[in-house]
Amino acid sequence: MEEELNIGLSFSGGGYRAATFDLGALSFLNTIRLEDGRTLLDCVSVLSSVSGGTIPAMKYMLAQVRNQAVGDMVEELFDFLCNEDLVTRALREMSAQKANPDASLIKIMAGIYDSCLFGNAKMSDIIDNIDRIRVKDYTALATDFDNSLPFRFRITSGFQTTGERLTYGVFGNNKHNIGRSVVEHITPGEALACSSCFPSGFEPMMYPDDFKVSQIEDIASTITTRFGIMDGGVSDNQGIESVLLAEKRMRRYRDKKAPEGNRRTDPALDLVIISDVASPYMEGYAPSEHLLPKSVGKLTLGRLRNYGLISEAVMITLLIIALVLGNKFWLGVMAVILAIVTLANFAGALLKNKMFSSIARTFIGNNATFISHMKFATIESMLMNRAKSVVEMSSVVFLKRLRQMSYSSIYDDKGWDNRIVTSTIYELRPGEDWQDMDKHNNLPKYLVPSEAMQQNSTLASSMGTTLWFTNEDKEAGMPQAILACGQYTLCYNLLDYIEKIETKQANLTPAHDLIKACKPQLLEAWEKFQANPEWMVPKKK
Repeated sequence: MEEELNIGLSFSGGGYRAATFDLGALSFLNTIRLEDGRTLLDCVSVLSSVSGGTIPAMKYMLAQVRNQAVGDMVEELFDFLCNEDLVTRALREMSAQKANPDASLIKIMAGIYDSCLFGNAKMSDIIDNIDRIRVKDYTALATDFDNSLPFRFRITSGFQTTGERLTYGVFGNNKHNIGRSVVEHITPGEALACSSCFPSGFEPMMYPDDFKVSQIEDIASTITTRFGIMDGGVSDNQGIESVLLAEKRMRRYRDKKAPEGNRRTDPALDLVIISDVASPYMEGYAPSEHLLPKSVGKLTLGRLRNYGLISEAVMITLLIIALVLGNKFWLGVMAVILAIVTLANFAGALLKNKMFSSIARTFIGNNATFISHMKFATIESMLMNRAKSVVEMSSVVFLKRLRQMSYSSIYDDKGWDNRIVTSTIYELRPGEDWQDMDKHNNLPKYLVPSEAMQQNSTLASSMGTTLWFTNEDKEAGMPQAILACGQYTLCYNLLDYIEKIETKQANLTPAHDLIKACKPQLLEAWEKFQANPEWMVPKKK
């Protein structure tokens, strides 16, 4: 009888950087086999994904349904990530739909994902087959923009009663819940689009307007709610909470099966692997530099108004002189210039009054007139620094704090001791924790990454969060570097994990012996990675 080993796998958000790194982690798990022939990937019963991580996760779920070999799926997806020009395709489609007032970029992206990446599948393809595939609980995380709650595209295994399946998962949250009759028409591309439409890059996916189900009249007529769905990274960019929810469900079912008085208290997952491309680091805040020329920055609204009045007075004087001299040409020129200056002064006065009136309705109140005496450079600094701080707070500081809270939810729980492996894209760069651990003899010498590996990790972690690889990225070998980084970094962390549980036995079960037995394979793979970090990367087609 097969020893039960249950692994939870979480793919973080982070655009193509996450998609490629997570694909590397997934492909590596598929190469490490237990004694009975199963791979570590075969033991993944819970899968969670966010944003860019949903690309390989959803592709893998469909590969299981279609009985596609994992190796073939990895090569197919990696080829798509490297060669499919999503930006050009999406913008071309957007241009073709310019006459359509309801056209949106994220809706177009959902259609491209469905046709080019997922073979026009439906979520019902996974729902109807999840009882027979390896993963029993899968969540693609998005965010409900109607109430700020997580919005989960969650599919779970269920029970059969008189031939009828009782559960299929949850599409939504406790405020918005999409029914089964609608869910079966939602597509993987739509779920991916919702999970990955990051703010500033895309607009929210509107339910049901931007979903294909809105075109099915008899079903669309039953939908009474309308709300926006957006990037899951706003809720939990590591996808850890979805894994913990799945584990609670597994534990309840395990307790129901256990004899009375013989129920276990340890987690139902033997190991949770978190594949993460987010970084805990950030650059400190620095005020914006002045963009206005110094001569303009010295001006004030009051001084500009004075210059306008002086210019108008000069034009009137010159007009009078031209009139006295009887010079018709200069008379006409001065009249035109005077008209322009007068109109400019009038428009400036109107705008100034309108601005002061608007400002007066804020907390500044009747003190708005002080702006007349502020230099343009000062106003520029005030506006630019406020805008910069808002952007950094929402896109950097907030996500860093959210990341800390996500990790605390599992690492601060003693029940998960010896059951977590985190693999991050940056951790094998020069200057990271491994170097300090090596210095203090807290890292086995064989786990010190080679120079080639360190350089590859530096390159891989330098990519920003986008849903494409630029030509410059491809020429630099960025896709290959990131995929390899996902592979060898997970190998490193699994070996480090085994080193720890060989000496610290707390919270382990016989299932962990299966992981320990993989050490020779991991050592062999690590030795190859040390010599050539990209030895496992598929060759270019």
